[in-house]
Amino acid sequence: MVTRDRAENRDGPKMLKPLVEKRRRDRINRSLEELRLLLLERTRDQNLRNPKLEKAEILEFAVGYLRERSRVEPPGVPRSPAQDAEALASCYLSGFRECLLRLAAFAHDASPAARAQLFSALHGYLRPKPPRPAPVEPRPPAPRPPLDPAAPALGRALHQRPPVHQGPPSPRCAWSPSLCAPRA
Repeated sequence: MVTRDRAENRDGPKMLKPLVEKRRRDRINRSLEELRLLLLERTRDQNLRNPKLEKAEILEFAVGYLRERSRVEPPGVPRSPAQDAEALASCYLSGFRECLLRLAAFAHDASPAARAQLFSALHGYLRPKPPRPAPVEPRPPAPRPPLDPAAPALGRALHQRPPVHQGPPSPRCAWSPSLCAPRA
């Protein structure tokens, strides 16, 4: 009985080793696939579109990309807010462009009715919007008449005006200003 337990214990680590190795390879492959997709996003290199690209090629692309980035943008040099804004705008446009390309591919295969509905919705989205109302400046509260200390607390509460929200308009005002118009 004791020898059987010892034999199982000796085989245990041997059985786990292939499983651990498989998990390690799976993690490496998932990370390489994610790296390939990130590089494709950033560089638009058509070679990266192939999901069967060799691991060494993905790593070579990554090294080349990082070398180019460090040449253009030296490490340790702080970026200005203008550079950050420019990078964000570039990233936004890049994403928007990618989305439009995917949408065009989808529209190409869609029925004429679906295509017309899609383009109509896009046209509505891209139509210039009216300018947003300027944020309201907070106003100081109006002076209140002094309260009679002899009046009961409930009576004072009934005669006070409810607090008025003086912060900026809610985000729904940007979409439907009539919702936020002061009521008479």
